Amino acid sequence: MKLKNLTPLKQARVQLGAMLAIPALLLLGGCSQTPSHLIVAPEVMAANSGKYANKQAQLQVLDMRTGNHIVQISRPEKAAQLFSSQAPLKDIVAQSLTTQLNKQGMAMGPVATNAIEVSIDQALIKVDQQLMQYQVKSEIVLTVKVDNGISTLTNTFRNRGSSHGPLKADIAVLERDFNQQLALLLAQVIDNQEIQQFIR
Repeated sequence: MKLKNLTPLKQARVQLGAMLAIPALLLLGGCSQTPSHLIVAPEVMAANSGKYANKQAQLQVLDMRTGNHIVQISRPEKAAQLFSSQAPLKDIVAQSLTTQLNKQGMAMGPVATNAIEVSIDQALIKVDQQLMQYQVKSEIVLTVKVDNGISTLTNTFRNRGSSHGPLKADIAVLERDFNQQLALLLAQVIDNQEIQQFIR
């Protein structure tokens, strides 16, 4: 834009407007970038049957994974893109299990006879992103160890999935699928009859 025919005041206004436009464009560009975290909030659909009524337990969740990310997108000749959960995964799992066990009538406390330990052994979605297609493989593995004061019971719960599609993998879809897989696995833990019978 030519500023020759403008008064000094108008020139200053035009220059100021141009200077303000650049940060605004940069800000808008930043907003359109892919988020670096996924919202992990599993909706566990366990039947409220009171199966743990009059029972007490203490709960501990351990994250045994070597990395904190839950999504890994690999592209040819590029560094992998990693996405973690918005909060520590062990805290999310602990909160979900505590809420569900309370709904089933169990009282949670630090000095209960029954001790439930949940290890997150695997929780990862791997995406192989090619130019015009992608392949997804996912796996979540939880090991549940219950000590009832007399003996110990250990069960492993596993959920695997795979999919593929054209063009680019959608982060929102990956987030939804991870939440569904995790919710299904946690429901299996809550509804496991062997664990129900073992807890005194």
